[in-house]
Amino acid sequence: MPGSRSAGTAVLAAAVLLGAGGMAGFLLRPSAAPAELQTAADLTSAPVGNEELTDERTVKISLKRSAAAPLLAGLTGRVTSTACRVGEPLESGRVVARIDATPLIALATSMPLYRDLVEGAQGDDVKALQRELARLGYPVAASGTFDTRTTAAVKKLKKKSGMDSPDGTVVAGQFLWLPAPSVVPDSCELVPGAFTAPGQLFAKVPAALTAIVVSAMPEGATPGPRLMRVFGVTGPLGAGGTVTDPGFLAKVAATREYGQATATDKDAELTAVVTLKDPLRTLKVPPGAVFGVEGDTGCVQSEATAYPVKIVGSRLGATLVTPVGEAPSRVALGTSITLKACG
Repeated sequence: MPGSRSAGTAVLAAAVLLGAGGMAGFLLRPSAAPAELQTAADLTSAPVGNEELTDERTVKISLKRSAAAPLLAGLTGRVTSTACRVGEPLESGRVVARIDATPLIALATSMPLYRDLVEGAQGDDVKALQRELARLGYPVAASGTFDTRTTAAVKKLKKKSGMDSPDGTVVAGQFLWLPAPSVVPDSCELVPGAFTAPGQLFAKVPAALTAIVVSAMPEGATPGPRLMRVFGVTGPLGAGGTVTDPGFLAKVAATREYGQATATDKDAELTAVVTLKDPLRTLKVPPGAVFGVEGDTGCVQSEATAYPVKIVGSRLGATLVTPVGEAPSRVALGTSITLKACG
């Protein structure tokens, strides 16, 4: 019947519209946020990490050099052999030439040996000799008095150098003074066959490196003995940011980079790296864990106990501290910090 079909059609259309509206409502309803995007609960504690702090800093340095020192022979006679070669190091404690077959021994002393020394002699030149003998491995104390041990050490040095029936006295002319334990001559003035007399120029060497000075130590540097790394060589950094260790300076002066840096008279801008000699063992905590800060001291809390700490550095997202006494394994954060001070 036509009327019945029309009514059925209307009912069906209404049902379709109702379903479509419900589906649209379902699709337009906001979905719940994923669990991982929901607001996280506030952290109340964090584990304590451990880190070795070297406190590496880059600093500007300057090189201090002495005037070029002439190397003078003190023996009289004909040069029978020489170890001097341009560009090759002359080493303290080694034979550098033979004059009438007598060994000429190089020695690097802080004070040139200007007189003959025998047992019982005293003075700064004796002390300088003793320090170099000790550096060369001989068991001598730098007392400033030429004692029996010094006599024995000189005798052994002479014997090692090939002297026949050596004694323990120091004849100044038998030793070629060097301004450093190792020097590289840029000219050799005595060749085999040449005749020499006391005061004759043996070789010329460039200005010696006497110190490396840090222009300014960085602010906030962790206190403690430090090392310096320059031109690939590492050695002790003295008090006040100055390097004076002879062995370290000799190694620096022997590098190609040093030669390039000192090839011109212009002062090049040089840098070095300084680090703590003994790395500091520190605790690594979140910055928000430290409270009651006064200067470089503060506190961290673990459960109901506050622990005093010293602040020594920072890393991205962390503070480095050293405990004053016992160290906790976890530290409180945020609202779980209920104490105000370490006391």
